[in-house]
Amino acid sequence: MMKKKHLIGFFIGLLFSIGAYSQKDQTFAEFESQMKELLDQAIDSPKDNERYNANERLLTIMEEVLNMEKSFSHPFASLNRISNLKSADNKFRILTWAVQNQEGSFENFGFVQAKNETSDEYEVYILKDKSEEIFNPELTKTDNQIWFGAVYYELLTMEYEGRKVYTLLGYDGNNLYTKRKIIDFISFKTKDARPYFGQNVFHKDRDRYRYIFEYNPDANFFLLWDNQYYEDTKASKRQKKSRRTRITTNEPNLIQEYMIVYDVLEPMFEGMEGSTKAQFYVSSGYVNGFKFERGRWRLVENVQPRNSKPEPKIKQKAPQIPLYKP
Repeated sequence: MMKKKHLIGFFIGLLFSIGAYSQKDQTFAEFESQMKELLDQAIDSPKDNERYNANERLLTIMEEVLNMEKSFSHPFASLNRISNLKSADNKFRILTWAVQNQEGSFENFGFVQAKNETSDEYEVYILKDKSEEIFNPELTKTDNQIWFGAVYYELLTMEYEGRKVYTLLGYDGNNLYTKRKIIDFISFKTKDARPYFGQNVFHKDRDRYRYIFEYNPDANFFLLWDNQYYEDTKASKRQKKSRRTRITTNEPNLIQEYMIVYDVLEPMFEGMEGSTKAQFYVSSGYVNGFKFERGRWRLVENVQPRNSKPEPKIKQKAPQIPLYKP
């Protein structure tokens, strides 16, 4: 009789837990439906006040949802107009999107959801785009309150001797005159979940915290993580030191490796050089890259691209104004 009572209690508890789990799933689904509707309004509405009012409501609901238990594992799959990236070690997730006003300028928004190693709980931090207020942003480390805003389309989790380097590739629609792409970094203090942006992990460029590429909006500029070729200029030196015999050919010493590759920019007219004339900068036809080596990103010049992997595109539409090109 006692066993029967225990079994009945077990099944009642099991049904209760299943019901509670389903209810939580339903709650996430309901919130996600609301967020999708607000996101569409924030991007597609014809008037600025409608867009930004919807976006403010979206920010409020999203912050509430991301603070809910087990929200980190929820995919938010229907929010396909938001970039949703997770680190390979599940340390954090970063969600970013942009709202364009009627004058053609973009403002970026986002959240970081990161694990506090002390409490083992995920904390939520809103990102505030202060791009225009940061003096010399390539040489400045920032945080979530002073963020050089971008919509991130790539998150690389690299490791060297137990130290993680989280690298972000992002796009900033900026305005009608220039667009920007960014190599940035996110880090967290020991036993703290607060995010910081920018890191001096460039080989022989120790003062730099990020790269910002600004260019003409009609330029076909790419910045992506890809498997490409470059010439190993140190190969001949290694051959002399090596005891092994290497077959020589007419082909250069090419190495194929995953790296961050990008177009080298140049002004379209002579005399247009300078950071204040970025609207005149276009792709030069040359390609450089960064390869991760001993915990740092080392510059590789004259990459020889042989793949045609397309760059990811963030799905965003604004019918009243020109579409931007990631």
